[in-house]
Amino acid sequence: MLLFREISIKDKELFKNIEYISSDYVFSYIYMYSELYKLKIYHDDRTIIIHSGAQKPSFYMPLGDTEYGIKLILKYCQRQKIKPHFTKIPVSHIEIFKAMNFKIKEDRNSFDYIYSNLALSTYEGPKFQKQRNNVANYLKTNTPIYSCDIVNNIEKCKEFTLKYYAGTDVVQPTLKILDCIEEFNLKGGIVWNGSDINAYNIYEIISDNMAISHVELTNNSHRGVHAYMINEMSKNMDVEFINKEDDMGLPGLRRFKERYNPYALLVKYSAYPNFHL
Repeated sequence: MLLFREISIKDKELFKNIEYISSDYVFSYIYMYSELYKLKIYHDDRTIIIHSGAQKPSFYMPLGDTEYGIKLILKYCQRQKIKPHFTKIPVSHIEIFKAMNFKIKEDRNSFDYIYSNLALSTYEGPKFQKQRNNVANYLKTNTPIYSCDIVNNIEKCKEFTLKYYAGTDVVQPTLKILDCIEEFNLKGGIVWNGSDINAYNIYEIISDNMAISHVELTNNSHRGVHAYMINEMSKNMDVEFINKEDDMGLPGLRRFKERYNPYALLVKYSAYPNFHL
């Protein structure tokens, strides 16, 4: 019988040998969103299983021995009399589900947006004309300074978040990850305009050539503040690519992420059993 429990920061140790798959399986991301997405965890010496109770209950692709994990979940669902639903399945693991006679469906809402760091640090070419214009307009009326000292300004970033994002789903996971910046060895930057924060970001280097951007918040005081922050953020990263996570199926967020010309979309799938339990 699977016994799911709340996710603790101590579970970070379980993921230390898990290679990067997508944003969903980076432990800092799991921990950050564990309350918002109602995530719980089960693990033994062969697998790690994440269960989401948000909206329709579902299971992430089991880590470690994936086939073994799937079989555990099928038995659990049979006993609980619920229909198994797997999400966040990357292309690299989809054949396991096909071989076990699952019905596969592309899950566009969970695709990760992968960007070329060089492209975002230069904004060169016609595709980035709007970003260059926005930055130029922002700099006409502002004299920002970008600093990489977020560790020394955590409380100010919290105040900024509560001031500009109160009442949104952004607040709780953002405050949670701000408290764990040093624990997870996260990095970040702040856009200062005088003594005021106009924007800040938090990111993590997860491999030799990939970073994942956890937080990018602005005060929306000017349409160019986000373009400026992304540009400066990329200039201070020594990686080839940035994963900016998914768009959650939100039309406005999707348009925004597409506007920055992703290098690629990391495709993910959902799976349902094509058989009776």
